[in-house]
Amino acid sequence: MDTLHPMWKVKTGPMFDHARDLYQDRFAAEPEWVIFAPGRVNLLGEHTDYNGGFVFPAAIDKGVWLAGGRADGVTTLLSDQLGEGTAFDARSVMPGDVKDWSKFGAGMAWVLRDFINEVPNINATITSNLPLGSGVSSSAAIEMALGLAFLEAGGASIPSKGLAILGQRCENLYVGVNCGIMDQMASACGVEGGAIFMDTRTLEIVPASIPSDLAIVLLDTKKSRELAGSAYNVRRAECEEACRILGVPQLRDATLEMVLSHKGAMLENVFKRAKHVVTENNRTLEFRTALDEGNREAIGALMHGSHQSLRLDYEVSSAELDAMAETAWSTPGCVGARMTGAGFGGSCVALVEADQAQAFCDEVVARYVEQTGLPGSALICKPSAGAHRM
Repeated sequence: MDTLHPMWKVKTGPMFDHARDLYQDRFAAEPEWVIFAPGRVNLLGEHTDYNGGFVFPAAIDKGVWLAGGRADGVTTLLSDQLGEGTAFDARSVMPGDVKDWSKFGAGMAWVLRDFINEVPNINATITSNLPLGSGVSSSAAIEMALGLAFLEAGGASIPSKGLAILGQRCENLYVGVNCGIMDQMASACGVEGGAIFMDTRTLEIVPASIPSDLAIVLLDTKKSRELAGSAYNVRRAECEEACRILGVPQLRDATLEMVLSHKGAMLENVFKRAKHVVTENNRTLEFRTALDEGNREAIGALMHGSHQSLRLDYEVSSAELDAMAETAWSTPGCVGARMTGAGFGGSCVALVEADQAQAFCDEVVARYVEQTGLPGSALICKPSAGAHRM
């Protein structure tokens, strides 16, 4: 769990081939390596990671493929979705130098300079089957893939948890999103066939199996979101204000009784944010037990409760997310569903009876389109191992 997965022998496929072909076309050479970094869905535990709490993500078999090699000059990155980014020198790039999507690469090079003597420049092409802005951590997957690429080029390695921590630092200090650690940890430390229960304070990770007769379904609302400069950072500030009033270092240390007893001392929004985080931590602990026991009734109730708390108390849902979740709840085969990710658009995640998964997807999308006029989509996902060289 603590080390990255070097040079795994896995079957190549269309995404692998596409990343390699893009590299050959752009750089007129064969790539030295191809790297895969998964996206993630969070089954439960939303907006708890930057509050020192518990999360329950699963890395998925949809993600980012990077073909790369050492560069003689500056670092050049090409994405088939986003185009060619701003070139930069990995040895000297600083915060603020790169503004477009290449800032994820520039940020990873910048944070890696504290850990390896000289970060080499690379050429890389990136392709992905993660829908952008859908709340499945495409940014964390890009960070993990690029971090591994710089390490490969430099002949260096660090533990997977260490790479995740660097990815969070890149996101916080270079990209400018004050995120927690969950997304990077899920992409770096995912386990084949299961989810991970994580204590974000200690970074302890416990693999958790998902019953084989349940399928993970990603339900994309096709309503994109943007975190940087949005209400995300406001929510974090509100949580910090709740901690000040409660006299605790993080909301992880608060109880529901404490929050309720201090309601009069808090602005309404601050109270509601604290209430969500404390109850969400409790739900995540209960979810761990429910999943272990295969208790479908409890799984469904906890996922439903999480969505409602995110809608009413944390206020990060949207009309589209609510429509998708409500449609899923009333569709045969659904065990539980909720919004996943930071919110303000994006996706829902559902746990579905595996033998009904395709019919579930077809019905939910059809009903969602009819209700909202947005295309919507449904992907059946498999839990994946963390970022690795292929």
